[in-house]
Amino acid sequence: SVLVGRQPVVRVISTGNELIAPGQPVAEHQIRMSNGPALVSMLSQQGFTNTAHDHLVDEPALLKKRIASHLQEADVLILSGGVSMGKADFVPQVLADLGVKMVFHKISQRPGKPMWFGNGPDKQVVFALPGNPVSALVCCRQYVLPALLQATGRNDAPQEFVVLSEAITFNPPLTCFLPVRVSSLADGKIGATPVPTNTSGDFAALSGTDGYIELPKEQNDFAAGSIVRLHRWSSP
Repeated sequence: SVLVGRQPVVRVISTGNELIAPGQPVAEHQIRMSNGPALVSMLSQQGFTNTAHDHLVDEPALLKKRIASHLQEADVLILSGGVSMGKADFVPQVLADLGVKMVFHKISQRPGKPMWFGNGPDKQVVFALPGNPVSALVCCRQYVLPALLQATGRNDAPQEFVVLSEAITFNPPLTCFLPVRVSSLADGKIGATPVPTNTSGDFAALSGTDGYIELPKEQNDFAAGSIVRLHRWSSP
C-alpha cells in the first residue's frame, strides 16, 4: 500500500468593477480581465487542475457572501485586487469578518508590495494578491506556487542563476523582481536581458519573457555581467 494525497481545491477570485470578461466590449474606464485566466493557467501547468475562477465586484456584502461560500468548498483561495489602500479595497476587512486571520500584509518588494496572506477558520490558506497583472503573476510564482508544491510533497525547480546583460540601478530599498528574456551565451552560460515595463499593470510587456530576476534590496547597483537569480514562469 502507498500513502496518497488528493489534489487541493483551489479557487481563484478576481475582484474589481472595472474588469470585463473576454469577448465583451470594453469601455474607456474598463480593462480586460487577465489575472484570473493567467493564474489558473500558471497553476494548471504545474498540475493543479482542481481549480476554478470567479469574478466579484467591489461590493462588501457581495464579497463577504461569495468568499464565505468559497471558503466552505476550497482548501486554497487566491484573490487578486482589493488589497491596497484605495477606497474600494475591501478584501482585508471582508476576510477578517469571515474569520480569516492575517499572517502578514505587505512585502518589501516591487512589484507586489501589497500582498496579503492569512489562514481561514478551518485551516484554509488564503493568498490575496495585488490587482495589477505583473504584481499578481510575480506573487503567484514567488509565493503561491512554491507553497502548493510543498504542500503536495513536490519540489520547486532548482535555483538557477544567470548573467545580467546590462547594468541596472534600482534605488528604492525593496527587493526588485524584473521580467527578463533569457538566451544562451557563447561560454555556455545563460544571459538575462531585462524587459522594460511601464507599470506593474503592463501585462502585455510580459509577452515573450521567460521569467524574472531577483535583485536583493541590500544593493542598488548591478553591473553588466553580475550573477543574479532567475525565477522562470514555468519549469524549463
